[in-house]
Amino acid sequence: MNNTRSDLVKGLLGRACNWSMKTGALYACFVLLALATCTCGYHVAGKAAAIPQNIDSIAIPIFINKTPKYRLEQRLTAAVVNEFIARTHYRITDPLAAKALLTGEVTEFRADPVIFAGGAGATFLVTVRMRVALQDLSTKKLLFQNNNFYFREEFEISRGSREFFPEEGPALDRLAKEFSRNLVSSILESF
Repeated sequence: MNNTRSDLVKGLLGRACNWSMKTGALYACFVLLALATCTCGYHVAGKAAAIPQNIDSIAIPIFINKTPKYRLEQRLTAAVVNEFIARTHYRITDPLAAKALLTGEVTEFRADPVIFAGGAGATFLVTVRMRVALQDLSTKKLLFQNNNFYFREEFEISRGSREFFPEEGPALDRLAKEFSRNLVSSILESF
């Protein structure tokens, strides 16, 4: 009788283990299928697959400056060119040889004091607003457009006579660099 009982227990355990292994395998397959078909929606920045394949070069002429800020358009244009070269495979060339044209117009520049020291502004909030457009030159199709591209950056000005260093230039260079990162990301990720 002991042999029969132990055989019965072994048989039941064998069926249970066999059934749980089948269930576990089925569950694992279901989980893998669910993971394979569901994605989180994230993608790698700068992978603009929807930009037409014929575009391998972009012309970026110096932006138009509608503000009184001297040479701001040159800093912004140079930073955007550098960002395109660093982050994309597109050649930057002149408008006659390019397949696409990126144009920009600086419409606003403000430097508002946010922290005062000694009766004068020590930290300023610089705001730049632009109109930007990317056009396919062969089809004349507008690939990207933002008539209100907006960017801000803070910078400090030293007031001590021994510490005096003209910080507006480096601050504008920082602004241009961050601005160009945001603009190029906006263009590439809009697709």
